[in-house]
Amino acid sequence: MQFEREEVSNLMVSTYPPDRDGIASYTRRLVEALSKLRISVRVLSNGGEWKRDSLSYVPSLFRKIGSSAVTLVHFQLSYFMFGNEYYTGLFPLLLLGLKVMKKKMIVTFHDVVPLANLTNEFMKGYTNPRFLTLKRWALIMFTKFVCSLADTVIVHDNLARIVLAKDYGITPEKLAVIPHGIDRNCYPSKQEVCFHERTITYFGLVRKGKGLENLVRAWPMVREKINATLLIIGGRHPHLEDDCYERVVALIEDLRLDSSVRLCGYVPSELLPSYFMNTSAFVFPFDEWGDVVASSGALSVVAPYGKPLVVTEVPAFFCLKRDKAALFVNRGLLQELASAIITVLEDGSAARKLQEGLNRWLSRSGWEVTARKHKQLYERCFNKKSIADVAK
Repeated sequence: MQFEREEVSNLMVSTYPPDRDGIASYTRRLVEALSKLRISVRVLSNGGEWKRDSLSYVPSLFRKIGSSAVTLVHFQLSYFMFGNEYYTGLFPLLLLGLKVMKKKMIVTFHDVVPLANLTNEFMKGYTNPRFLTLKRWALIMFTKFVCSLADTVIVHDNLARIVLAKDYGITPEKLAVIPHGIDRNCYPSKQEVCFHERTITYFGLVRKGKGLENLVRAWPMVREKINATLLIIGGRHPHLEDDCYERVVALIEDLRLDSSVRLCGYVPSELLPSYFMNTSAFVFPFDEWGDVVASSGALSVVAPYGKPLVVTEVPAFFCLKRDKAALFVNRGLLQELASAIITVLEDGSAARKLQEGLNRWLSRSGWEVTARKHKQLYERCFNKKSIADVAK
């Protein structure tokens, strides 16, 4: 994509809507925020300029980037963005070729795995169980190669920066921390949705590591105390394959929770604001995902609605601790999770304090802050010249 009446100032390689993964949503919001600073971006996206799960993505991107006069290329990277580990493993070859062409490269790592968590058991959740030790070594070397070839590496929080520096030996001066952007304002609802009882909502992908089975198992404990409905809004991951969705469906049936748990799937974007405005609180019960240092794109979407949050003790939500903007629970403890949900739905004083903390956190966040930090970083890549001057 390209904004009208502006020159392209950099290229960005990423997934992008209609892809439904978190990086696609992040990239769309970042590009929109950068446009308000008169920085235009051409996104080279999956399904457009390159194709996931295909060896062709390397030569395709090399040709398109190499033929462009733009010298700055920004990659939004997750370990599975280009496909499985075999396709993703070719990514350093693309960076090496662009390095030879003297392109300046920025890579945003959207997830980082501390070496202490990079066990064979962890690897089994994301790859075929064969050759796990070799694949663990390959992931470590992949991370090191990508960071060494990039001119700058962006992470979303200081914990990820520490992990890359201490665990992977990346030069700290190469690492920039730019927090994930947060939507400051709620989007207007185009259609009203009305709930007749208190509602707790999970929003995000239905996949392994999100703790949804724990949430469903804890739900009967909530229902023993209060009359409430659980909404699970989201569908399967568009690229990663697991049977989490089917397991959640089966668990709801086995526990006979059909009347109080609604697995909504993907809800049309024009309806989401009404769902969010009418929910009582949000819950993010992540469990295995806590082994990965990553930000939560779903949090950035729901936070502006100002509802109380129940979250597990994982890195994705550490940003909320300073302002006491969420009620934290230990991952995997069902009774603790149920009690926290009951608290935010029943205790008005506790809910108001959480909302006040959330408002404090939101006052320092926003996509305009994220975009401004990106702009400063882009300018440093051009020896502190402004991007407008470079584009002329």
